[in-house]
Amino acid sequence: MSQLLEGVAGVEESLLPARRIAPGPSAAGSGEPRPVPAVERSRWLSALRLSILRSLTTPLSGRPRVALYVLVKDNSSAADRRAVAARAGFEVAETYVDDEWKADPAARFALARAYTALRRGEIHGLVAASRVDISSCDSVYEQELHRLRAAGGFLDLALDETCI
Repeated sequence: MSQLLEGVAGVEESLLPARRIAPGPSAAGSGEPRPVPAVERSRWLSALRLSILRSLTTPLSGRPRVALYVLVKDNSSAADRRAVAARAGFEVAETYVDDEWKADPAARFALARAYTALRRGEIHGLVAASRVDISSCDSVYEQELHRLRAAGGFLDLALDETCI
């Protein structure tokens, strides 16, 4: 698990501002804020996710229990997610599979069951292949990270946000 946390030491969730624009003049020089570049936003989302993961797994005395989350659009399996869980030292308790890959995360039945398991304390987090399993939209993905945290859980990924 320490490999997952390298590079984000000292990043606290409260220190990560929820901003969508960077300070400074726009390209036109009008003094208007400019949009945050996609790479910077991906790094920020990765740091947020890892900060949540660290804050919830550090105090645990045993192996964190996770559920694998699979969003199927073609022939997808849980194998890569299971490998991530094994490398991180997680105990896999369940696998949740949704096949509505274009649906809003809030409308996915298996993801809703995973949130219920988190709130009940049956699992500590979810492992997915990539952030696309949650959402390819930055604002929706960020919202889901906060929803996971509010439910008492974290998200771990086979592919970091910056790899997509």
